[in-house]
Amino acid sequence: SAFLTNHLITMYSHCADVRSALRLFHAMPRPNLVSWTTLISGLAQNSMHRDALAAFASMRRAGLAPTQFALSSAARSAAALAAPGPGAQLHCVGVRLGFDGELFVASNLADMYSKSGLLADACRVFDQMPHKDTVAWTAMIDGYAKNGSLEKAALAFRDMKREGLVGTDQHVYCSVLSASGGLKDGWLGRTIHSAVVKAGFELEVAVRNALTDMYAKAADMENAARVVKIDPGGWNVVSATSLIDGYVETDSVEEALRIFLELQRQGVEPNEFTFSSMIKGCATQALLEQGAQFHAHVIKTNIIGDSFVSSTLMDMYGKCGLVSLSVQLFNEVEHHTDIAWNAVINVFAQHGHGRDAIQAFDGMTSSGIRPNHITYVSLLTACSHAGLVDDGLKYFNSMKSAHGIEAKEEHYSCIIDMYGRAGRLAEAEKFIHEMPIKPSVYGWCSLLGACRMRGNKELGEFAAQKIMELEPDNTGVHVSLSGIYASLGQWEDVKAIRKLMRDSRIKKLPGFSWVDANNKTHVFSSEDWSHPQQKKIYKKLEELYERIKEEGYVPDTRSLPSNLEDTAKERILRYHSERIAVAFALISMPATKPIIVKKNLRICVDCHSALKFISKAESRDIIVRDNSRFHHFAEGRCSCEDYCPVKKDEALCNLLHWPA
Repeated sequence: SAFLTNHLITMYSHCADVRSALRLFHAMPRPNLVSWTTLISGLAQNSMHRDALAAFASMRRAGLAPTQFALSSAARSAAALAAPGPGAQLHCVGVRLGFDGELFVASNLADMYSKSGLLADACRVFDQMPHKDTVAWTAMIDGYAKNGSLEKAALAFRDMKREGLVGTDQHVYCSVLSASGGLKDGWLGRTIHSAVVKAGFELEVAVRNALTDMYAKAADMENAARVVKIDPGGWNVVSATSLIDGYVETDSVEEALRIFLELQRQGVEPNEFTFSSMIKGCATQALLEQGAQFHAHVIKTNIIGDSFVSSTLMDMYGKCGLVSLSVQLFNEVEHHTDIAWNAVINVFAQHGHGRDAIQAFDGMTSSGIRPNHITYVSLLTACSHAGLVDDGLKYFNSMKSAHGIEAKEEHYSCIIDMYGRAGRLAEAEKFIHEMPIKPSVYGWCSLLGACRMRGNKELGEFAAQKIMELEPDNTGVHVSLSGIYASLGQWEDVKAIRKLMRDSRIKKLPGFSWVDANNKTHVFSSEDWSHPQQKKIYKKLEELYERIKEEGYVPDTRSLPSNLEDTAKERILRYHSERIAVAFALISMPATKPIIVKKNLRICVDCHSALKFISKAESRDIIVRDNSRFHHFAEGRCSCEDYCPVKKDEALCNLLHWPA
């Protein structure tokens, strides 16, 4: 009988034997409404969502009006598929049959709209519900969190709590913790954590993972580590990866490595997200040897094909100065996603390879991959660093028409920087006045740096004033103004700035350079006498100085006070931190290894010249990663082709805030 067959279909569906359920259904001579509803529900429960929607459509063609249960199951399948087309049709059926106010139907419709990114429609369905249960609230909070409306997710959780519905479903805590992590709101996160403990969900794996992720994103690593340690069943890869990523984001790469080793000790297999986080940590610190070891790991575990992992590896090798390896990895990727294209364009941008970046961008668009705003930031940066102003302007002006991308603050800052580096300060000023948005502090810093290089006092003072309005604690403004006055020989103004800094207790950021050798990071400052090998280092420095002078090196002392004797000026320049780091590397590292020096300020024009001569004299590749870009010195040349080097020394640094 139909009654018995319907129960058998339900039983087979609950046992995940959908094939038997379908065989029984198709053997029925005339399936009734209950049969169709049972089948649609069983298909949805077993994640056969397309089949569930197809069965619903077949039922309608058979002339049967669906029940609210069939409609609810079909709406759940549309939500799982994030299919707004079929979902909207189901919504129309629900309105016509009067089921749109039914709790389960409306909840699944709201979930469908939110998962499809149609939050306005989801809110409309949600607001029209006469009664809201935990499922409906959870669907909305989850929709807000996943669509980036993080504050609305937090507010919805507050309203749900006022309704007295919080505490019965762990999933709502996972969703609102995700929103709290995105907001980096530690106070909100701790409040939710208290509610989690009261509800008794703290030991639930999904909730604990969400708590770890929230604390890690809020940079509260102490609480993140504490949550991981309360796991009675040992660590899991999700919470450990969140912890690793948190340490990487807070520049605690050694702690991240410790967690990775502990994860392996406990026998937990790292996944693609774990490796991506660890490789990202190696990239930020330019840890080439460790990054290469993780590269070997992902090859062994067959994760190398993951687009995130391969793209992070490209970025890591790029940030270690090895552009050729980044390109080689890109060429080995079977399917180039937007992530892979963005990674290789960004590598070219960091190294000032403007033409290569343009070629990669054109390859990206011709292959049918749509660029995003990140792509354009990298492309415009590449054009700026290579002096390709006309090309940069062409791509900037076509962002909207070609790809529908509205220019953001960072794109405008790239154009200001582009004009400034090219010395086209009048055009930079005109561009700023015609911008539809106000320049950010990054844009004004770019203009101030350009004024420093070109000795434009009036415009530099104007840019400095704007920076102080936006960021009063920016100490680099005074240092940059001092550099402008020094370049013009206005030493009284330099003294006035320095007196103002002393009176205001403003301290300059000292210049540091560091290099990795023998599994240890060695940090140097100007005229640094603290290193255990300082005698050997300074002997090498003196030897290098004599050799490069013979090769034709002439110290550039223009930025130093004129009342100093030439020998004093040359001594100041000779003991800059990057030169000390290079000298140490030359006496400590094998001749086959490239020397990679990281620097917190931009390299000065004199050191830039000296390192070209040193690379030729020593027959070594020297890579300097400063706070603006990479300089790859080899055989007496630099990869930047001497485009716009900074005419100042470490004592007269301008603190541009561009990330390395």
